[in-house]
Amino acid sequence: MDNKARIALIMEEYHMIDEESRAQLAAGLLRFFSYKGDVTAEALLGWADLDLEQLFNIMSGMRLTRLYVPDVIDMYAGMESGQLSSRVSFGTFAENEHFVEEPRLHRQYGSYEVPPAIHRLYELEEEFGSDMDTELGLIMQRYDRRYPSTPPDFIPFASSGVDGIHYCFVTDFGAVNHLEDAYIAIVSPMDFGSEVSLIARNLNDFLRILCTDRSLFYHSPRTLETYFQTAKERQEQWEGLSLALSKLKTVFGLTEVADLAEYMRDLHEKREQAICIHTQDTIGVISRSGSPKQPGAAEPLPQNWENRHALQAYLEDAGAEAKLAFVREAQFHKKLADRRVYGLCKRVLKELELYHELYNLSEIVE
Repeated sequence: MDNKARIALIMEEYHMIDEESRAQLAAGLLRFFSYKGDVTAEALLGWADLDLEQLFNIMSGMRLTRLYVPDVIDMYAGMESGQLSSRVSFGTFAENEHFVEEPRLHRQYGSYEVPPAIHRLYELEEEFGSDMDTELGLIMQRYDRRYPSTPPDFIPFASSGVDGIHYCFVTDFGAVNHLEDAYIAIVSPMDFGSEVSLIARNLNDFLRILCTDRSLFYHSPRTLETYFQTAKERQEQWEGLSLALSKLKTVFGLTEVADLAEYMRDLHEKREQAICIHTQDTIGVISRSGSPKQPGAAEPLPQNWENRHALQAYLEDAGAEAKLAFVREAQFHKKLADRRVYGLCKRVLKELELYHELYNLSEIVE
């Protein structure tokens, strides 16, 4: 079949699917093909042959689902247990399918534009070479790489090169309009129980802290008090240490943070005011309605993760914020390995049309 015939089937099926499926498809096109435009025959003519063939296979699967799934389900239900397969999958954008073998540049950013400051850091990395890592402690992350402790609404942009530590934009499940305004968090996979913590109000402040004393990035909330007791001594040792550091300050017009302890206190106080539900990963959930607090939204999350009926009942009555808190808590307590809990988390993200976050979650589980 030639590309024109493939495009004809793709467009025919695209016009048959509902709005919810189109939203999920759009997220899939971003995730797997780095494509942000409208699905039109003219646009598809410019696609690479391999990408077009993969999209054709996906849409063909969706067509089979639409035409034949009701009959397949009836037949499957009538089979005896000994005949049943342990898994049935139909034509859809399955979260555990890998349609593209090669990693896609900036796939982790989803619908967000890569901030200009990130591109500038790429340029500095090219200029500094290994000094970007040895003197600044930054390894820029152009491709998506996640750990089981990386929340699905986090966008990794750099790593330290040590113990899997990586730095992320916190999108608050898509509530952030521009990444320049997003909190910055550290994910430290080996710091069990404190894998995730906020470190800066935004990317600019993150770079200011790096210029002041980057050793702060290697301390969890549990060790910050000890860190601050010796911070002044370390800052004196840090001054004038690196030409790369001096260039970074000049390029971004950075000033050092006068009092890191005060900065961190203010950071967490501001976050405390912004969130409406606390979660044990310390990140919390902000209101999706725009109001800073929602009465009744912060109901305690279920404690018995083994009782699926209680979990389902909780989610049925929960608001959007509480459902997202459930996802955070499930990941923090390492319950995603339980297929029942993972299935409930997927249902929450689908219901809220957070498909990019859904794909992110699936990549660390499946």
